[in-house]
Amino acid sequence: MSIAMIETATYRMLVKWSDVKTFAVIILKIDRLIITVENKLEEVNLHELSHVKILEEIKVKLFFEYHDYLDVFDRAMINQLSFHCFYNHKIELINEEMLSWSRLYQMFNHKLQKIKKYLINYLNKEFIFFSFASYISLILFIEKKDESLHFCVDYRKLNALIKWNHYSLSLIDEILTHIQESKYLTRLNIIVMFNKLRMHSDSEDLTIFIIFFDSYKYHVMLFKLTNESTFYQHYMNDMLFKYLHQFCQIYLNDIIIYSKILKKHKQHVQLILNRLRKINLQININKCKFHVQKIFFLELLMLIKELKMNSWKIQTVVEWSTLNNLTQIQFFIDFCNFY
Repeated sequence: MSIAMIETATYRMLVKWSDVKTFAVIILKIDRLIITVENKLEEVNLHELSHVKILEEIKVKLFFEYHDYLDVFDRAMINQLSFHCFYNHKIELINEEMLSWSRLYQMFNHKLQKIKKYLINYLNKEFIFFSFASYISLILFIEKKDESLHFCVDYRKLNALIKWNHYSLSLIDEILTHIQESKYLTRLNIIVMFNKLRMHSDSEDLTIFIIFFDSYKYHVMLFKLTNESTFYQHYMNDMLFKYLHQFCQIYLNDIIIYSKILKKHKQHVQLILNRLRKINLQININKCKFHVQKIFFLELLMLIKELKMNSWKIQTVVEWSTLNNLTQIQFFIDFCNFY
């Protein structure tokens, strides 16, 4: 195909020929298209610049020895959907025949807008997908301390039918026993840990929730399901099994690394970071502590030689009012049993 400028008279003559095809190009539309493409390229460049700036900020917070692991602290990686693997979360039910349908209820506009924002975010990440099944859960909102609303799927009916997994979580006494002779502690906190594991394909339909827009199912594991904590603890213990009880302890998304010698401690941290990179888990740099002698862990102040209660927890006990009924006594006993 050749393109050339011609006079009006020549164009009128060529239009009459059967073997000649004509088309129109509007310069204004071309200009708009070019501007649109340039704007998109600018947005991409700004995003890349912003990402580079974020990584530079992370680099400032990290010790020099860990600069090769910036990708492990990169929050941009948490939006990627993981692949299916042996550790896909499968839901086992006590009785499938007891599954029931849930009816929609009226919802105000500000909540619908909140839902829409959530759906767009999770659909873009491919964490959820359009679906339909005979069993569907409803959604609800939980009010936060700042009075904002947190989107949540009501899985209470489903959870009542799930078989319990009795895999045990780590005990605080066990963790303390291993770190007592150490001189250096590092705490790593994994970001959105549950979303890094996929739901088993046989169990995805059980996660379906319905709203006015449509019904959707989850591709990723959820924090709100029965057994999610024990399942994730099992996963993390297996992933770091080689180092577990040698120089690291795990409680869900928190990893404690402990060593007697600083040089060894840095090597231990690098081994853990390298392993987390291989299994595609990212760390929240703002919740990490490196090479310290004390850290807050599970609401406790953990030191290299002892374990102390959080000061504001102690203050709560000191200021505890006189117990007047059975419920208050039970609550206080539960509180004491934790410690």
